[in-house]
Amino acid sequence: MKLKATDILLVGLMVVMLAGVRFFQHYVFYDPLDDYFHTNFQAMPIPDMNNMLLILSNALRYLINGVLSVGILWMLFKSKSYIKASLWVYLFAFVLLNVVFLITLQFEVSLSKMALFYTRRFIIHPLLLFVLVAGGFFLQSKKKDAL
Repeated sequence: MKLKATDILLVGLMVVMLAGVRFFQHYVFYDPLDDYFHTNFQAMPIPDMNNMLLILSNALRYLINGVLSVGILWMLFKSKSYIKASLWVYLFAFVLLNVVFLITLQFEVSLSKMALFYTRRFIIHPLLLFVLVAGGFFLQSKKKDAL
């Protein structure tokens, strides 16, 4: 499938919007862990924070990144079944990552802090987009090979 110029332009716009979410994160989202993880966090206790506000802020950020990511996937592949599968992946990842995040937030051991760091990273950054774009192109190449 060949992409149209408008599709490429819209994908570029949504990528810029994803970058905007990252650029303005300090002004829009509550995240005391951001400063914490920029220090020697392994030697420091996890800071006191409003866990409910942190979860809600992370959920909002995940939702914004998810909507933009699904928009990018739609512009690239224009497949309802692929978008439906991607939405299930995003929903499953959201539930699983937040459960792990809440559990690791309760522990102060070194391994738990690293798990908290990487779980938070998956929640607040659109990393699933890379996997789903690669998967979509792989499926397209397999479909072409089958023909």
